[in-house]
Amino acid sequence: MTAADIHRTIVAIWRIEQPRLLTSLSRMLRDVPLAEGLTQEALLAAIEHWPASGIPEKPGAWLMAIAKRRALDQLRRRQMLARKHDIVARDMEQEQQAMPDLDSALETISATNYCG
Repeated sequence: MTAADIHRTIVAIWRIEQPRLLTSLSRMLRDVPLAEGLTQEALLAAIEHWPASGIPEKPGAWLMAIAKRRALDQLRRRQMLARKHDIVARDMEQEQQAMPDLDSALETISATNYCG
């Protein structure tokens, strides 16, 4: 199979599988723009791999596996980022509680000096 044949085959497979990929990922992620990006990443992976390794027996399943793997990576990143934000927020809250109330101290000093 020539490079042009492989390219045409990839485009044909993409036209068939893209709506299915997009629908499944959108449901899974509840984020259509992210799902669109991940389906395009799956296409890029096919364009990179298939000319060298050949078109898989079930190209739709291959594309879905790549897209889902990347979707799971995105979900894990989001969870990790949310956890880190929680940790930072707790640390900041603890630091604020440990800091002396300088405004009250200044008011006390001002009141003492002013009244005295």
